[in-house]
Amino acid sequence: MNHLEKSLQAFFESEAKVAVIKGDWGVGKTYFWDNYISKRIKSRDLCQIAYSYISLFGSSSLDDVRKRVFHNAKAIGSDEKVGETFEDEFNKSSSLFNKIPWVKEGMSKAQSKAPLINWLSKNSQSLPVVSKFSGMISSLEYSLVKNYIVCIDDLERKGKGLAVKEVMGLVDELAQRKDCKVVLIFNESSFDSEEDRKQFESYREKVVDVEVNHNPTSKENLACIFSNEYIRYSTLETVVNNLNIRNIRVIKKIKWALEYLNEFVNGRDDRIIDELIIHTTLLCCFYYIRDNDLTYGMLKDQLSSNSWLSYLVDKEKEVSIGEKKYRTLVSSMNLSSSVFDEHIAFFLENGYVDDEALKATVAELEEKVRVDSVSSRIRRAWDIYSESFSDNLNDFKNALTEIINEDMSRLSLSDFSSAVDILEEFGEDITDFVSSYVQCHADSLSNIDPRHSWDLGRFKCQLLKDKIEYLHNNSKSHNLDDVSLKIAVNRGWNPEDIEFLNSLTKDDYVKWMKENPENLVTKVRGGLLTFRDLQSSGSDQDKYTNISHNVISALKEIASENELNKYRVRAIYGVE
Repeated sequence: MNHLEKSLQAFFESEAKVAVIKGDWGVGKTYFWDNYISKRIKSRDLCQIAYSYISLFGSSSLDDVRKRVFHNAKAIGSDEKVGETFEDEFNKSSSLFNKIPWVKEGMSKAQSKAPLINWLSKNSQSLPVVSKFSGMISSLEYSLVKNYIVCIDDLERKGKGLAVKEVMGLVDELAQRKDCKVVLIFNESSFDSEEDRKQFESYREKVVDVEVNHNPTSKENLACIFSNEYIRYSTLETVVNNLNIRNIRVIKKIKWALEYLNEFVNGRDDRIIDELIIHTTLLCCFYYIRDNDLTYGMLKDQLSSNSWLSYLVDKEKEVSIGEKKYRTLVSSMNLSSSVFDEHIAFFLENGYVDDEALKATVAELEEKVRVDSVSSRIRRAWDIYSESFSDNLNDFKNALTEIINEDMSRLSLSDFSSAVDILEEFGEDITDFVSSYVQCHADSLSNIDPRHSWDLGRFKCQLLKDKIEYLHNNSKSHNLDDVSLKIAVNRGWNPEDIEFLNSLTKDDYVKWMKENPENLVTKVRGGLLTFRDLQSSGSDQDKYTNISHNVISALKEIASENELNKYRVRAIYGVE
């Protein structure tokens, strides 16, 4: 039980009548109260007969507020207890009721101890003379209010026609004359005018018995919305704490966004899930919580440009307050741009994502994670060799052999060559390894021209070089599928590839893209768009520029066909 629950329990057990729950905007005052009173009502340990919640948001009439105390009430006591209370109130007010003949039916209901809270307002509104007797009806309804729990919320957001002193007068009346427990919820620092503040202060000492401040931490509010069994909860907790998100509504919106987006990463590597959680939480925070120094738009720009790196180089550079805030964020959270940023931003601004584009992004990121994982294993294996003088040759060979057997499909040619070279050096038969690797990577290896491959010249394993040369000499002729995939996988090309790509027109690229070849994203983004930022001092620069121009022009033409393609081209390929 936290301090606020203890304070409220003491309030209900004491003679105090009026409690105030204060706190900053959005920290969950109403959320906390709703949960607390629901649990208390469910436990049936309250002595009041009814509970009524009234929000003053936009209210400009005290009569309307008074009427809602009765109309919003829900019975929380037994039928017998409610009936006894109403009967007592009827008897005390018999002079009023005798003037309204149809109340006799209500009197009989009360005397028979039947529930009456909803009956009276429902039936009175159906009378043809309701307008004539509306004031009397309201008085009759209000006269039945006795021994209630009344929560009055949003005092600072009341309408201009309703004065704070009027509300405080009603609170005092409910507490002293109606024997009610009254709970006021508001943000004291958000009163519209100084007059409202002064009026509250003038009534505070006379009316308010207990004041408690709801000041939860981001960790506490996160636990209110997310179960600690939520996948990767520790990651979510860390980023929420770093951003100090205490606004309960924003945490709910983060949950809704993650529930939608998590569908695309379920079962994936934890690093992928963590990246989605971190960037969804970050972008949600700045989308829903206004920061005039570091706006949502500025945050997106900074993420996409990674301009914070320049701070590490040019410390003398004058930066804005917003840029300083961003620098603090990225330093504390190790932030960088993410392939998810465009998709998350689109979801926040439009309420949905392009399923296929996001699936393609996740698949590409998953492959990158796999490759990074293999690279880490290779580094650990080579550490056995390079970081000691122990007699651990068998450990080293076993580590290399395990990597080849388990991760052959993801091993780069360079890493594989280094592994088999060292194994062959120490007397291992690498024939089966080479045959399996060449078979696994036949499509990409067949595109390597031994005459122009610098990598191939460095390899020691003659068997591997011979098999690659054989594949190349017996492979099919150039086509766009093969060349684009080769460039993406090997991060290299030969002169024939450049001549072939340079010979194609924009229309050739458009036609090929619209045929939806397999691994289109990899072939375009990882392959053809390689030439977009490529600089060369040699004669090939004009060819690189022409290839890039035609590929981008083709993407732009496809983007112009419909809104979905426009989003795809921007989100997946980074072409506006």
